[in-house]
Amino acid sequence: MDVKCKLRDYMDNQDLTQQEVAARTGLSPTIIGRLYHNRFSRLDNQTVIKICKLFNVSLGDMFFIDEEDESE
Repeated sequence: MDVKCKLRDYMDNQDLTQQEVAARTGLSPTIIGRLYHNRFSRLDNQTVIKICKLFNVSLGDMFFIDEEDESE
């Protein structure tokens, strides 16, 4: 099981680039890229808050548990 981020979906819906999201949230482009590509292992509280506030969504709207890979 992994936690996944729907950042890509929200960005695509609003036609935003990773650079634009980084600038609007004050987060580094590296952090945005990791969330965008679901290549993160930890979530920082402030990162989650900034991303959710930018898109005006709840934590459960932006992140979910992917239960497809039950082998881990």
